Formats: sequence, structure tokens, C-alpha cells
Amino acid sequence: MKNLLNGNTWLWERGKFMNRRYLMQDMYQRHLDGDETLKDLPEDEDPFWDPPCEVLIGTSSAFLQALGYGIDMDDPILVTDYKGEDQGQMFINISPCDETGKCMGEEYFVEDSTELLGKPYHYKVTIKSCEIRDSRFNVGSFIKYKLEGDEDYTITPTVSKSLSPEFNHSRVVKIEKVTQETLDYFENSCITFLLYGCQEDRESDVKLMKLTTKELRQREESSGNMKTNALTRQLTKNVVDESAALKTEILVLKRRNDILAKKEKRIQGIVTEWGKKPPEEQQFDPYHRAISAAAFNTGTMLKSAATVITQVIKAQKLVGAMTAVNGEPPVVSKAAGSKACVLM
Repeated sequence: MKNLLNGNTWLWERGKFMNRRYLMQDMYQRHLDGDETLKDLPEDEDPFWDPPCEVLIGTSSAFLQALGYGIDMDDPILVTDYKGEDQGQMFINISPCDETGKCMGEEYFVEDSTELLGKPYHYKVTIKSCEIRDSRFNVGSFIKYKLEGDEDYTITPTVSKSLSPEFNHSRVVKIEKVTQETLDYFENSCITFLLYGCQEDRESDVKLMKLTTKELRQREESSGNMKTNALTRQLTKNVVDESAALKTEILVLKRRNDILAKKEKRIQGIVTEWGKKPPEEQQFDPYHRAISAAAFNTGTMLKSAATVITQVIKAQKLVGAMTAVNGEPPVVSKAAGSKACVLM
């Protein structure tokens, strides 16, 4: 429900709505019967009235795939409401750490996630801050989330009088023993952060008070707030979720590629150093050939690059589908300087 005079909104559960519906029907019947007492109806009897309360502004999803490789995630995440519309950004950090909460650093990397099986594992969830678009929520805001196995939500303190609240909340998650279910959770799941905003019963604009409900609705629709159809909203939300998942996957691939590049560079250095030794010390021909093949083989690089390109193609198809729904042709881009590759 939305108050068209001051913009306050409420999200009713089904039971409450059904109860209010009967009251609305009774109120309408009394209006048809000419009941004049409706003009001075007290608030506690008005089915369209509710006191101001906190309302869900939107949600953000942080995918956990990077944790299976010991990689931290530190990127802004888009906040979208139930319509799929952009409501701001959330700045979240999720990183591997020790039992005291100290982050492992960029050098820490797990090449194969199965190496974690049977070992203890810790990671730290940090909610830094938010950027909120709607100035109505300057009153206050807070975030809550739930991890696997949690019965209750973890809730941050409410930060008031700011559209850029600094939460500085952190929590260390301890896993006594990593199992295959843990790795599956990292690979396929995410943490959903719910951003709530506080509301206050503000005075309405005098000009709006003179308008009828029909005129207020027309004004709302003309502002573009109610034009997004259900299909577009759902597709927008799917694109946001897919983009976040792809971003995490590309981050993992990039870090793995960087680690492999450093390993190859070290091996190349060893090969070069041994190649400069005197002939009497070079009794290692079979070993040298094997190391050379491994050091200068770019197969891993090409495989990672191919995977990244596949993900980019997938992401561009999602964007193309989104623009098609909005009445615009999908964007087709060509790889710069290449006639053999077209991303669609």
C-alpha cells in the first residue's frame, strides 16, 4: 500500500490485506448508503491507515563462489526492489580469514576447492556502507541477512539522517570442518542482504491535498513510477542476479589466471637460469625439456580466456533480451580489430 500524498509505503501480508479488504468493502457500502460519519472516521477505524514503519527498500545478492578458492569479494552490489528497479548500492566485503578475523590477503589462493575438504575454514562478512537513491529514507536505514544454518536474521544497527549510511558491521563465520556440502554451498549459493528504510508521517503538500485519488494516481503514473510491466521487472531482476553471478565467476577466473601467470613466470626464470649454466653442469636434458614444456605452455591461459569470453557472451545475451523487451533492438558488438569473432 502506498500513501500518494507523502510517498510512504507498506508491504502487507496476505492475512492483513484480506482483513482490511472486508473493512474497505464495508466502508464503501456505508458510502453508498450516504453515511456522513465517514468524513470524520478516526484513524484506528480507517482501513487505509497504518502508522509509519520500516519498509524493505531492496535486496542485494553476494555470491560465494570465490570463497571456494580463497578469494575475497570486495565490489559494490546493486540494490533492487521487488520491481527490479535500481534503489542504490551496497558495499560488501566477504573474504577468507583466520579464526581471529584477520583476512588472509591477496597471496592466499586455493587452486582446487577440494583441497579444503576436512579442514577448518573461516570467512568474514563485512557490511561497509550503502548509497540510497530515495531521499525519503533519510530518516534511517538498516540491513539484515541470514546465513546457512541461521535461525534468526543478523541485523545491523540503524543509521539515521543519512542517505550514505556507514554500517561498519562485521561477522566471522567459523566452519569446523569443510564437507562437500560446504563446497556446494559456496559454488551455488549466495547471501541475500535486505536493506530496510525507516519512514515518518510527514506533512503532505497542500496542492496534493486538493486532488482526488484518481488524479493522484494519474500523477503517479505520469511520473513513470508505475509503467514497468511485470515481464520487464522479472527480466530486470534476472539480469541483475545473473550479472552478479557472472561478475563473481570472472573474478575467480581472473585471480586464478594471475596466480598461474606468476607460477609460469617463476618456472621460466628457473629454466633461463639453468640454461645459462656451464655445459658440465647441464646434466638435466630430460628434466629441462619437461620443465620448458610446462613453463612455456599457454594452454591454461587460453582455457581461462575461453571461459571468460563464454561468460561475456552469456551476459551480452541477457542484456540483449532486456533491451528487446523494452522495445529496442539487441546490441551486437564486434571484437575490436577482429573479423573472426562476433559477440552476440
